[in-house]
Amino acid sequence: MPLPREPKPPFVFDARFAWPGITRDRAVAEALDVPAEELPGRGPGVILGAHLIFPRRSVVSLGVGGELLLMRAKNTIEPDVPTVPTPGPAVPAGPTLTNRWTHMSPQVSLNFGSGAGFSYATGGLGWSRLTMERDDDPQEPGGRVRTLNYGGGAKWFAKDHLGFTLDLRFYSISAQEAAPGRVATSAVRVVVFSGGISFR
Repeated sequence: MPLPREPKPPFVFDARFAWPGITRDRAVAEALDVPAEELPGRGPGVILGAHLIFPRRSVVSLGVGGELLLMRAKNTIEPDVPTVPTPGPAVPAGPTLTNRWTHMSPQVSLNFGSGAGFSYATGGLGWSRLTMERDDDPQEPGGRVRTLNYGGGAKWFAKDHLGFTLDLRFYSISAQEAAPGRVATSAVRVVVFSGGISFR
């Protein structure tokens, strides 16, 4: 006689870590008066999520919840050093560039499997805030722009309340218009692979 299927947990909380990268935008580089290749690429990010799953005993279960993503990337422009050393004071480093990305979205998911481990497909429509600036010329905080995200992942629970999770997500961030004290940003698509821990 087969063992009964372990029901999925009613609530799941995630803390995942990622290293996302925003495409270097030449229009942003021109507005900040820096080379495009000096714009920050990838940077550390954290993703926090909370999900409610029902019905828990079904092979395929509907889930609803939300997620918050925080990411910051920095790069300091190095000065041009002459091949032959010359006397005089050291050439100072260039400005430090910072790229901040905040994303918040409600989520809907389909969850496949049991409480011991299950995969999921998920999507949501929320908003992002992108701020790209020089440390010597701070920008005004960016406005919120619509962002669609979709993807999937899996969770495994080796212990009663603690598990491991992997997630692959695609984010389509809408363009942001220029405003006083803030540069415009183009529409961009970001791929984020993250991993971390889950609590149930």
